[in-house]
Amino acid sequence: MSDSPPLSPYDSHPEWDAPDPREELARVARAHSLRRLKRLLVLACAFFTLAIWQFVLMESPGKFSPFAPGPSRIVRQHLEALNRGAFREAYLLFSQHYRDEVSFELYHQLVVSHSAMFRTRIVSVRHQESAGNRVVLDTRLLAVNGERYVARFTLVQVGNRWWIDDLRWGTDTDRRNIISV
Repeated sequence: MSDSPPLSPYDSHPEWDAPDPREELARVARAHSLRRLKRLLVLACAFFTLAIWQFVLMESPGKFSPFAPGPSRIVRQHLEALNRGAFREAYLLFSQHYRDEVSFELYHQLVVSHSAMFRTRIVSVRHQESAGNRVVLDTRLLAVNGERYVARFTLVQVGNRWWIDDLRWGTDTDRRNIISV
């Protein structure tokens, strides 16, 4: 019996103890990727915080929302009020200029006399033209009686609010018979 330690297969191959260069490259690449990911995360958090802060400071952040009271939303509110029979509510969405020209009584008489035409559901709203604080929207509508109509709304912005300034109705297939409201 000798006092020497037993031989190990690792002792006979000292090159196995040296680190594999491929593993070292992979470790360095992972460390580099983690550093880049941390930087990206910090940068994204900073931009997110800045964007939220800008929305907090903004006077009217809702104008970027699709549910904001923009021109198309006013048109939808007007048509929904007509469908419910809330004629005064629909009339109050008109601009002061329009209300000065058309009294509520005249408006009410016109809506009641063409009630089937004004009980509709919206098929589409399309921007026809736009200039500063004035927008024209063509709205395609389907009435309860199956007739199709086109309503051309002219809206103006006064302050931070949109108002219907003019409204023209006609059948979708025949543009000659436009009814002015």
